[in-house]
Amino acid sequence: MHNLHYIRVKADNPKDACNTVENTIEDWGTENNWRSIGGCVSSDNEVYRIVDEENKFMNSRWVPDVDMTIEKINVMCNEWLKPADYYKKQFDKCIDGKEESPFDWYGAKKHCEHMYQIGMLQGKTFDVLQDEFYSWKLNECGVTDVEYQQDGKNTYIVFVDMHD
Repeated sequence: MHNLHYIRVKADNPKDACNTVENTIEDWGTENNWRSIGGCVSSDNEVYRIVDEENKFMNSRWVPDVDMTIEKINVMCNEWLKPADYYKKQFDKCIDGKEESPFDWYGAKKHCEHMYQIGMLQGKTFDVLQDEFYSWKLNECGVTDVEYQQDGKNTYIVFVDMHD
């Protein structure tokens, strides 16, 4: 399964942003659990896409569209933060004592984890330039901040394709 995880970083240019993220997460994963970088979008809505010399995408399924903006990323993140009906139903089954299999408990657990992430935002609209969720849980759709470690002149949102 592939999912998109955003990593926020400070850098002087988009290529440095992607390289910084790659270096920061280089120890994450195994041969069955890997990642690739597809590009990034700056806080000024500059789009950078990683392609080869023939203008073909590299190994990432998640490459920013040429018209991608921070606002569009925020819309996507706010959609991710909505509770999933499937996991909520599993949670309700377990609460009502009507679970049918261990997978119901797994769904209840996922619902609780998700509600915790939503609660951390304290009811505000998510802003990818300030907020995080599922931080360092790179195999979840989420946002991790590493810009505090950097001192570049611009903020970038790097697209990380996680294969889990």
